[in-house]
Amino acid sequence: MKGESLELWLFYLIMIAIDINSSSYWNDYAKWYKLWREHNRYHEPIKMILLNIVDENMKILDIGAGDGVLSFPLVTKGCIVTALEPSESMHKFIHDNNKIYNRKLKIDTRRFEKLNPSEISQFDFALACNSLHLTENGIEKSIFKLFNSGIENVFLVTEKIFSLDLLSRLYPEYKIHFSYSYICESLFAYHSLEEVFEHWEFKLKRELFSLDNLFIF
Repeated sequence: MKGESLELWLFYLIMIAIDINSSSYWNDYAKWYKLWREHNRYHEPIKMILLNIVDENMKILDIGAGDGVLSFPLVTKGCIVTALEPSESMHKFIHDNNKIYNRKLKIDTRRFEKLNPSEISQFDFALACNSLHLTENGIEKSIFKLFNSGIENVFLVTEKIFSLDLLSRLYPEYKIHFSYSYICESLFAYHSLEEVFEHWEFKLKRELFSLDNLFIF
């Protein structure tokens, strides 16, 4: 609100991840993202915190929304959510989840880099769950873009280290409402050995082994 300090909700998540910043990668990786999503509780603590701090009718921008794992609980609470998600494969998952949640989630198909600060400022709350480091400009410049827009609230989930001191010096009008960190498992559950090999061959961009290289004694 005008005259009050703007707030940053900062949420740390420590995990192993690979930096991938192209929507084409996520189009191809969607199958494995879905497999991962269906077999762990990675987002549950984030959902609990989010649902306790947002208000009904809040306009929320979910940056890198994926399949809407955080967007749909917010919509169910009564928030007005826009899922910023450039991956076409993720759009299909969102449409599938529209039926499951009996909600229609609004999708913006652009990358975060294409948004103007004036567009961001139209929202009450920006949510970025492990997505800003995947932008072309990286996490710090992406946070600068959010703060430069003047948006009132930012909720950041990140696995990357960046300078909070620098942010505090550059944007004294923002204060950290809270920070929280935890270590979680981020596991896949495979249904067959074929899935194991297919997944890791995709990640490594090479064949794991060739029958021509096997020796029979």
